[in-house]
Amino acid sequence: MNMHDHARKTTLSLQWLAFPVMTALLAGCLTVDQDTEASHEDPALEGQLSPSAFSSPSSAALTETDGEVEGFARERGISYSEAQQRLGWQTLAPQLDEQLRADLGDRLGGVWVDVAGGDRIMVGVLREAVTDAAAVVRDAARKIGLTEGYDIVPVRRSQAEIERVNEWLGAEIERVNEGAAATLTAGLRTDLNAVELQVPAEGRLTDAQRDLVATAKARLSDMIVASSYAGRPTARGCVYPYCDAPLRGGVRITNSGTGCTGAFVAKSKVDGVLYQFTAGHCAYENYDDWSTRFTDASSHVVGPVHHWEWHKGGDMAILRIKNVAGWDPEPWVYVTSGPDTTINTAYKITSDHVSVLGMRICTTGAFYGRSDCGYVTQLGVTATYGGVTVRNLGRGSFCGTGGDSGSPMYASHVAYGLQVAGYSECDSLYQGIRAAESVLNVNVLHAAP
Repeated sequence: MNMHDHARKTTLSLQWLAFPVMTALLAGCLTVDQDTEASHEDPALEGQLSPSAFSSPSSAALTETDGEVEGFARERGISYSEAQQRLGWQTLAPQLDEQLRADLGDRLGGVWVDVAGGDRIMVGVLREAVTDAAAVVRDAARKIGLTEGYDIVPVRRSQAEIERVNEWLGAEIERVNEGAAATLTAGLRTDLNAVELQVPAEGRLTDAQRDLVATAKARLSDMIVASSYAGRPTARGCVYPYCDAPLRGGVRITNSGTGCTGAFVAKSKVDGVLYQFTAGHCAYENYDDWSTRFTDASSHVVGPVHHWEWHKGGDMAILRIKNVAGWDPEPWVYVTSGPDTTINTAYKITSDHVSVLGMRICTTGAFYGRSDCGYVTQLGVTATYGGVTVRNLGRGSFCGTGGDSGSPMYASHVAYGLQVAGYSECDSLYQGIRAAESVLNVNVLHAAP
């Protein structure tokens, strides 16, 4: 399906099995037990290299008093200062991943956040390359301002190899899911050094789907982690919060009875025209003016769909903001009060980046009723919703419901994506913002730090 300048619509629930990856203990001299192989059957990683010998107070720690930090501290049961430090590490994790892809190449096994291990950043390195790679990792971390809070973990496979497997599997899932009532889904699990292939807990698979599952298991062996998910992938769009001008993310937008959520303000890379992000499936067959309301319930036009995509390449759209002077758009998100968040009607977005597995991520949907935060559980996800298979999505444990499609995904004032669908209430999918910027030829509008 080829989508152009105009948009379209979507169901998922998850139950996944943990298969820990093994690693050899690395300390002082960085010795590795070459006789042991990483496998999903091993009960735990046998160790890790801690950079404590060259640690210093992290320059990544957030410095401002922030409701987001307070919410994270409550959620984790830790002090404000510790929450601030952990979120600081996570903010730098995408930069570390980007730097190490360049510096380590095929020796890199991936970067993720260990949610169960104090939210430390884990760097997977091919076990035969660990000794030589330790200095490279240390230098890369220092380049981006990370001097503590990360560990090196030996793994069997490179990230590039796992991504190739995920790419092949995604294409096959797209083929066998077409027209099927129950759908397969898959995504990257760098923490398991594998690709997770999931079958629906309910519903009958087609012969083609069953054949693919059997073929994948036979062909890829322990590069595949098999599990099941509950529910069914569904797109999210419908009702809730409004804001007066300035225009910002996290507000409800409507078109001919269709409701979704407006996300970040964006700026054209070509002529500086301003737009607002939302989900591509929201824009499908709803190409004319989208509107929102002020707090007095008066209706105001945001603008028409300028460009939309909803196919295997992504789920994204931008609306051209008509009355720029009247709207005075700002790089803000409306953050509501909730268990994980403190109200901030002008939460600044100061940058944007790719996601890392395990990192904390938050959203403000226009129907769920409040902002909510969770953790990234998969990347490179292939999922089918509304009859369309979309690839390279992110997946997380944040909550949402119908009407939340298009809502901004953010953390520590960084834009990460657009919520697009959900398996169940708190098992959700999002489109990465970097890919959306590239395809739609815009940049997220940033506030000064």
